[in-house]
Amino acid sequence: MQEMAISRTIGQVRQRLEENGYSKGKIQQFNSTTNQLVKFMAQQGISDYSMDIGIRFIEEHYGFKSDGTLSRENQGRLQDLTMLSEVQLHGTFMMRHRNRSYRIPEGFQKATDEFLEHRRFVGIVERNMGTVELYLERFFHYLTSREIDTIPKITGEHIQGYLRYISAFSNQSKDHMMRTVRQFMEFCWQNDYHPQNLASFAPNVHYDKRARIPSAYSYDDVMKILGMVDWNNPVGKRNYAILLLITRLGLRTGDVSGLRFENFDWEHNRLTLTQHKTGRPLTLPLLEDVGLAVIDYLKFGRPVSGSNTVFLSHKYPFKDFNPSSLYRIVSEYIHKAGLTVQGKKRGPHSLRHSLASRLLEENVPLPVISEILGHANTETTAVYLSIGIDQLRRCALEV
Repeated sequence: MQEMAISRTIGQVRQRLEENGYSKGKIQQFNSTTNQLVKFMAQQGISDYSMDIGIRFIEEHYGFKSDGTLSRENQGRLQDLTMLSEVQLHGTFMMRHRNRSYRIPEGFQKATDEFLEHRRFVGIVERNMGTVELYLERFFHYLTSREIDTIPKITGEHIQGYLRYISAFSNQSKDHMMRTVRQFMEFCWQNDYHPQNLASFAPNVHYDKRARIPSAYSYDDVMKILGMVDWNNPVGKRNYAILLLITRLGLRTGDVSGLRFENFDWEHNRLTLTQHKTGRPLTLPLLEDVGLAVIDYLKFGRPVSGSNTVFLSHKYPFKDFNPSSLYRIVSEYIHKAGLTVQGKKRGPHSLRHSLASRLLEENVPLPVISEILGHANTETTAVYLSIGIDQLRRCALEV
């Protein structure tokens, strides 16, 4: 009987995933996780599901460790189990998938459209509008689950209830979500969608911006990673050029994958692009080893293609390189290099962090590092100071 109860909850979540356009891969992962969960509960004689049971299951069945770095697979499984818990507690779960169209309830649609246009007008980068829409969708999803279907019905208590509803998110994520709610409610008041200004009910959620110390590898480690690349074959030539663009110039993954021929000024040895994340222009010197690696790939590695994008997939029909592949590629090279990765990230962004750390060690001024990394201000770059401080502490301990 209790197995039927958890099965009904699983069915509710699966239906929501299908209705909201989640990928087949995500749904298959959810089915795999929950099938094993049902078997686990039956074997253990467990009748009632809770998040504690879910954690116990993932620890025993998949080797999950709450104090360690989560693998991508376990991140997905933990999300599956969290969705089950949310449905039990609230009758619904928080939408987290971003690669889909957002569903805004009819009663909120007109104000949302105008709010989004207002945000564009004040200078929000277009690629960040999807995040704003996602945060609003989550807010409206919570409201409709409480039978609030129009803006005038929203009260301060609903906003405070929403903050409790998103309690499972990190403080940083909660702060960003509440900021969007705050901006939206102020906009609604200013434009007569709501009789009161409820912005004050959406508080700032305080978090230490330096609490999440970026992962970084030493110069020697980075050289070991590069040394694992076999650049005597076409795929190796591509990967080597990409890794140099990240480790030597600090480019983000999205910017590397989006590079086009016109971004390279070979005559003046410059690389000029508009950053995918910030929309800000960036010009960097095209260092000799980086330029030679790119030329080597273009001449002797790149498949014949009509695409104007520099880096391509090497599987027919040779589409533009997918940036999501870079995590796996970098992780494999780190593994081959035999590096100690405990407590460190293993993706391409860790190599970008490593460049920032090395520049700090060489006493490069913070504004210069900000310019190289393409940060909008030095506050973002200041996070990397934590790396230097941490390294100094380790040196002191060794002495």
